Amino acid sequence: MSGIQMALLGSGGAFIPVTRTYNSGTGATETIPNGASQVVITTWGGGGKGGTSGATINGQDGGGGGSGAYVAKTFTLGSSDWTKTLTYTVGVGGVSGTPTGGTSTVANGTFGTAVAFSAGGGTGGAAGTSSGGQQGAGGTASGGTTNTNGNGSGGVIKDGAAAPNGGATQTTYGAAGNAPGGGGAGGQYQLGFNNTGGDGAAGRVQFAYT
Repeated sequence: MSGIQMALLGSGGAFIPVTRTYNSGTGATETIPNGASQVVITTWGGGGKGGTSGATINGQDGGGGGSGAYVAKTFTLGSSDWTKTLTYTVGVGGVSGTPTGGTSTVANGTFGTAVAFSAGGGTGGAAGTSSGGQQGAGGTASGGTTNTNGNGSGGVIKDGAAAPNGGATQTTYGAAGNAPGGGGAGGQYQLGFNNTGGDGAAGRVQFAYT
């Protein structure tokens, strides 16, 4: 047993709960600690970028970005699962050139139980027009016991959408989305200027062991 694994066990051999939270990572590996009897895995996709404002007609605010999806599931663990691995990727937030947020995933490494989480990223908000910019759509969720698609109405809304159980609504023009998974707010109309929208917040992957 490694020093890290021993540190997770109390003096009487009882497992000490531990939560590991990742805000970045692509194709990374998570190792199940010795002594754990359960893990709750939760994921959020990245938020979409807010849309750029128009610059010629009053009211041309950019649309807010849609939020990332949310996926969660609980797995029972036994001694045969200890030291086995899972792989994960944390979806990035939407930015200029790639306004849709990235998808967060969790999958099997050497862990024997099937895992196939996908928390999609929110789409970017539309650029401002004479009628305003439309808010982006939320990401799509699959693979968990709880699968909640991201928020984003598609209506003329400059606010960045809130992620389910995650980042709150962003209401300030051009501000970055709230982590995890919140959409960035749209840019504010200003005559003669194209104000950019805020970047989407990165997603998140979390493993909570008990």
